[in-house]
Amino acid sequence: MRKLKVLQLGKQYYPHIGGIEATMQQIAEGIQGEADSYVLASQDRGAAYEKTINGVPVYFAKSLGIIASLPISWDLVRYLKKHCAEYDVIHLHMPFPLGDLACLLSGYRGKLVLYWHSDVVRQKKAMLFYKPLMNWTLKRADAIAIATQGNIDGSPYVKPFESKCVRIPFGLRKAWEKKSDCYWERRTESKDSTLRLLFIGRLVYYKGCSILMAAMGELKKKLGTEINQVELAIVGTGVLEQEMKQQAEQEGLEGAIRFLGKISDEEMEKELEHCDVLVFPSVANSEAFGLVQLEAMAYGKPVINTNLPTGVPWVSLDGETGLTVPPEDAEALSRAILWMKDHPTERREMGVRARQRVKEEFSQEQMLSQILRLYRELCGQ
Repeated sequence: MRKLKVLQLGKQYYPHIGGIEATMQQIAEGIQGEADSYVLASQDRGAAYEKTINGVPVYFAKSLGIIASLPISWDLVRYLKKHCAEYDVIHLHMPFPLGDLACLLSGYRGKLVLYWHSDVVRQKKAMLFYKPLMNWTLKRADAIAIATQGNIDGSPYVKPFESKCVRIPFGLRKAWEKKSDCYWERRTESKDSTLRLLFIGRLVYYKGCSILMAAMGELKKKLGTEINQVELAIVGTGVLEQEMKQQAEQEGLEGAIRFLGKISDEEMEKELEHCDVLVFPSVANSEAFGLVQLEAMAYGKPVINTNLPTGVPWVSLDGETGLTVPPEDAEALSRAILWMKDHPTERREMGVRARQRVKEEFSQEQMLSQILRLYRELCGQ
């Protein structure tokens, strides 16, 4: 059987860190050998260059900078127009308006697969211009890979194209699975009564940062001096960082909250080992899945997430692998945190079930197998 030539097309790529970039890398590296795998991506700013990363040739297109989260890169359009006929499948990771435009202007006639990562929610003015192009891409696509049914039902953009949607849940990175297995084998039960919470993500509005800070304020009112029995570690940076630090200081929460900023994978692993619960309080449909939920669950940590109309509450299940609360409800979030504090045995049982769920439903092997099958079916193999 002839190897297919497949191009992953996305906004950015490793070493840039993010959920979409991680998934692109998983697929590009995971299918190499079974297919001939390539990547085309933009960058924040800089001249074009090519680099082979873990066996995958990557072309980083020239970029003049970023405006409204969109790379200014005519070079990406030029490159795709010149080379698109070389590929059997182009796999576009959306939302990425420049990628839509490049596919349109390239005249590409092969198979186009989309991976729908999330809706565009906040940029309403930009959507007036982007929506016609996005609809063209959705109509042009031969298949739309999407993580959960919730991502279909909760998206007014994807729902009309449900007939061409293929549900392929994201998978936990293999390297991360091995690390979590090592931790699980050597873990010991802590006798410390402190509840250690962990938040991982960009400090931006849709991640629910303000709700998390408000919930910590509610906890202080309820616990008084016993607030020292709850510790929150915040990993990440973003536009809300200074505001959150000031709020912590004003409310006397400096002792209960640690701001760790951007940390290495090794430090992240230590924080996951150290924590009892992952808090994932996202408030908007921009949060479509939450790969960090998988990473924490693999370590046997239950999750407090929100009942968004996306895939978020489907990853960690309410009452089974964690607790699910309404989005933008600081009081409900504080009650969920208190429940975790007051029920250590049930909390640990949730963590065991969380780890089992990742093993059964979210393996990298399953994701790659389904994606390769989709490529081959589309190409008649």
